[in-house]
Amino acid sequence: MKLFWKLDDLIALITEWVLASGVLFMAGLLICNVVSRKLFMKSMASADELGGSLLILVTFSGIGYAARKGRHIRMTAIFDTLSPKIKKALMIFISFVTMATYIYVCSIALDYIEYTKMLGKVTSALEMPDWIRAAVVPVGFGLGAIQYLMNIIINIKEPELYVGTEKPEGEDTEC
Repeated sequence: MKLFWKLDDLIALITEWVLASGVLFMAGLLICNVVSRKLFMKSMASADELGGSLLILVTFSGIGYAARKGRHIRMTAIFDTLSPKIKKALMIFISFVTMATYIYVCSIALDYIEYTKMLGKVTSALEMPDWIRAAVVPVGFGLGAIQYLMNIIINIKEPELYVGTEKPEGEDTEC
């Protein structure tokens, strides 16, 4: 189990770097494109395409990271009024349903990638195979499913209620 948690920490570290560098590169690229358009009256043809690809990367890489940190969207109006035992059981159930949904969406994304490979679709500006852009989607949902599995395990093993593997319920959140 310790190896599993070390692997989780490594994945989190890599994800943090991917998210940070992706956002910074996307911002820099799109700012340069705006400056180029305004100063030189010429837009970089690939900027929008790369920006869109980076947006996909950041969005779907962030799924597992948000689950790990307990920063995913939650509706807590009813949840907060429940007893601790019911909260724990409900959190395990919610994590299981979310994990199953992520696995299902991951399989759909893999089918889509196979379909795009078969069609030989390429992006318009860079002429990059379109499946490469879509490859991050099943990875993101797969990592999210793993995080929810870990959330189930930690909620079964630990007496506290965890909304994410790093975040016991009731811990103050940073904004």
